Amino acid sequence: MKGVPFSFADCEADFPGCSERVERSVTEAPRFTQEQILRGKALWATFRVPPPASSADAA
Repeated sequence: MKGVPFSFADCEADFPGCSERVERSVTEAPRFTQEQILRGKALWATFRVPPPASSADAA
């Protein structure tokens, strides 16, 4: 990267017409099956959320 934050506006300016293609592909994409949804939920359930940092740890 160039050290600049990502901007969708800059991206659309560099690649005109891409946003319409992305929106179209999203609306035409097939829906997830019930099995895929359940497998995804099982996968996400394996991720651990770190405990919140206490104020004593921050000091």
